[in-house]
Amino acid sequence: MIAETLTDLNYKVIENTEKLREIIPELENESAIAIDTEGSRFDPFSAKLLLLQLATTKKAWVIDCAKVDLSLLKHILESTRPLKIVQNAKFDYELLKVQAEIQLGSVFDTMLAERIITCGISREISLKTIAEKYLGVKMEKSTRETFTDPHGTAARGEFTKEQLDYAAGDVLVLHEIFRKQFKTLQEENLIETAKLEFSLVPVVADMELHGSLIDEDRWRTHINELQEKRDKLNAEIQKDLRHLSPFSQVDLFGNEADTINLDSPIQLLVAFRKLGVDLPNTSEATLQKSNHSIAKKLLEYRAYEKMITAFGESILEKINPKTGRLHPDFIQLGADTGRFACNNPNLQQIPADSGFRSCFIARSGYKLITADYSQIELRIMAEVSGDTEFLQAFEKDVDLHTLTASQMFKIPISKVTKEKRFAAKSINFGLMYGRGPASLANQIGISVEEARKLLDVYFSTYKRVKQWLDNIGREAVRTGEVRTLGGRKRMFTNPDKTDPEYQRLISAIERQGKNTPIQGTSADITKYALILIHNEIKKHKLDVHLVHTVHDEIVVEARKDIVKKASKIVEDKMIEAGQKLLRRVPVKIDIHISDCWEK
Repeated sequence: MIAETLTDLNYKVIENTEKLREIIPELENESAIAIDTEGSRFDPFSAKLLLLQLATTKKAWVIDCAKVDLSLLKHILESTRPLKIVQNAKFDYELLKVQAEIQLGSVFDTMLAERIITCGISREISLKTIAEKYLGVKMEKSTRETFTDPHGTAARGEFTKEQLDYAAGDVLVLHEIFRKQFKTLQEENLIETAKLEFSLVPVVADMELHGSLIDEDRWRTHINELQEKRDKLNAEIQKDLRHLSPFSQVDLFGNEADTINLDSPIQLLVAFRKLGVDLPNTSEATLQKSNHSIAKKLLEYRAYEKMITAFGESILEKINPKTGRLHPDFIQLGADTGRFACNNPNLQQIPADSGFRSCFIARSGYKLITADYSQIELRIMAEVSGDTEFLQAFEKDVDLHTLTASQMFKIPISKVTKEKRFAAKSINFGLMYGRGPASLANQIGISVEEARKLLDVYFSTYKRVKQWLDNIGREAVRTGEVRTLGGRKRMFTNPDKTDPEYQRLISAIERQGKNTPIQGTSADITKYALILIHNEIKKHKLDVHLVHTVHDEIVVEARKDIVKKASKIVEDKMIEAGQKLLRRVPVKIDIHISDCWEK
């Protein structure tokens, strides 16, 4: 079927509906078919669906979508059988849904499968790479660009043999890749993880297609407010430094010019030395260690500058002209822990307290439901460690940070201050990321020795937490892998003992080994929740839509008259998802209903 260079291909071109009708019985009898599409653009709303390719293990069909009635395939493509083998299924799902009103059902995504199989050791998941790995086939992918060329033959509905060969080749390789990947998934006990990720594909695709609505005027107003605060800080810092300059610079309008460029590390270092502060550099970590007022103002200035740069007009430019909404790219396996990543734009990097969230609004007649898991990572820590104190705190619904502060500082819960709770919170969360006494000391403003004593008290109180963390870190190094409670695997490559960076690299593996089972289990739970919510909404045909997700947070848009019903569904399904993996710890959800994205 497939030659080494994909030149001898067995496929037929279908250019009329009658020919399409003839192959339907054959497709209906298949247990699995490979699928691919070619579109004129990558944006499903403005793209034209050019070709649809289908393949069995023996042959392929390349369908000219402008010349056939694709609705004949709807029952096959939307059903659970045959299984649809797809590379990057989310793209094809979105293109087919928008341009052909077909929603792919029951997919095996070779791209996601490869990411699951190689998680932690590789990110080479393109079809070109996978085909060479499993089949020894070298695929030429440059032809793909000809489909999006507005002056090319494809734009006129005409296809060259090279384009047709390319399209057929993309599906003809998928069956054998599927066979080998499925065998590996079975051998590595990764079937459940694969099922989770494949079931999530239509959920994420629908979430992207629905998108988010932004109040553009409010967004620009907030940007202006940030700019004013940044400029005010700049003026204050310049005033504080002006005495260091031998002369005052005045512009044409009589205004005093800036003494230094706050974005110049060299100029800043010189200024700090003149102030008697000798810093090795002006990085954020270094400035945080300094108690000088200008260092603190500079950190605040940079925070404003960063937000203005990251969330300025560039975000508004991403609004789709056809829908008037943002349609970010949610990457299911963006992190090796299993967490989502988000691009174009990255909604995950928008700070919860930045003011930008309030610019994400519900459309008229709708509300936004923002729901997140309460302290889910600490609940997972309690589950995996079996620590009695942790477990009892959640069973009694006691605030774990306050309880921890009470035990660490040996004071009644009623006497725990905001500062002491913050110190306890820093330890509770920091331990999962391998935080040591130096890092803790820097965050809460105490000496390293004091931080070390706090950690000693902490671990004497939560003995099983320390035991679990130590064991899982060593296991990551010894076995080269760790798993989440859902069975997701992350692999590690140990460095050579002769490597001068050996100890640092081993420590990094230990930190990741501690963090992955916690963060990865949280990711698994959130993904189960998204699927359960999506399926329930679909089952009852509700005017409710998933909007986006940020780690353990899920945002839903619901029509006002059914928002309470939708809120109950979200809460119930998130709890159900948590209970799939947490057996000893109760799951708690915090929900907020508003006109905008807030909690």
